[in-house]
Amino acid sequence: MNDAAESSTPFDDVRELAMRDIEPDAACSKKVHEALLGMGRQGDFGKLGQAAEWLAGWQRRYPPRIENATLAIFAGSHGVTSAGGTVSLSSDENTRGRVEDLRAGKAPLSAIAAANQTNIRVFELAIEKPTADFTDGAAMSERECAATIAYGFEALEGKPDLLALGVVGAGIGTAAAAVACALYGGTPDYWVRPGPSTPKDISAARVEAVNAGLARHRGRLEDPLEALRCLGGRELAACVGAILAARIQSVPVVLDGFATTIAAGVAHALNPHAVEHLLAAHVTRRPAHQAALDRLDLPPLLPLEFNTGGGMGSVTAVGLLRTACAPFLGAPAASDS
Repeated sequence: MNDAAESSTPFDDVRELAMRDIEPDAACSKKVHEALLGMGRQGDFGKLGQAAEWLAGWQRRYPPRIENATLAIFAGSHGVTSAGGTVSLSSDENTRGRVEDLRAGKAPLSAIAAANQTNIRVFELAIEKPTADFTDGAAMSERECAATIAYGFEALEGKPDLLALGVVGAGIGTAAAAVACALYGGTPDYWVRPGPSTPKDISAARVEAVNAGLARHRGRLEDPLEALRCLGGRELAACVGAILAARIQSVPVVLDGFATTIAAGVAHALNPHAVEHLLAAHVTRRPAHQAALDRLDLPPLLPLEFNTGGGMGSVTAVGLLRTACAPFLGAPAASDS
């Protein structure tokens, strides 16, 4: 075996994927821009006009349209929830219940997705086997993390023309806050900052856990993929994979809450251009969510003020994006590029 093969790591393919030079179709975006000018003052369409330009560019077609939208929900579990102090308002049992309800079409999110003509795909990531407690050791091995990133590619099966992301699971917010600290610096209490519904004792336990995790893995967190594997979770890794695969396949992606935004932050840290195909659906009532969006320069489409993510915001945005496409669909569609 040669030296290059011996020195390769499971993350090498992930880095190569993130660094590929991929751009949207500027000609399709320009057609939207020119069509908006022809309809009157371009500014009258505001963020919807901008979204239509973004959608056309990344779909590589004019007019932009949504014919096969998918909401991918990644469900995971975290060992940090078993650490001293409660860091979550929910449990793995709650997560299993949500997964079952989504698969049975009984969840409120199911009705919202149906109203927005969006398919839901639920990816259960070994809920019965939580990641390791990151205060004691790395949440995942490098091989497990890389394999889970690759698993996220499956969100692109079925060839969606728009991918919305969501995550569910106890402890996700704590893991995302820990990864945010590694990516952006700052104190744990800054990134843990919860919405108004989170009790102070839970927030304090989260800060304590993140502090312990950062101390445990000090010196290994400058690499964003190492930060992900040491402090994150399977659902974050799968989101990273879905984001990178969507870019390769030229599928625009709609982010949801804080956790999916931090997953995007990992991709951004690998390559700032790796998030140009992303749109932030909304901003939650969690202040750290807005802070994360600011780091990525992704203004939210709407300030919906949900307390969490879970896919509610991203699937709601699909309906708005359909509205953004509507003015261009009166004429027959031109051939795809």
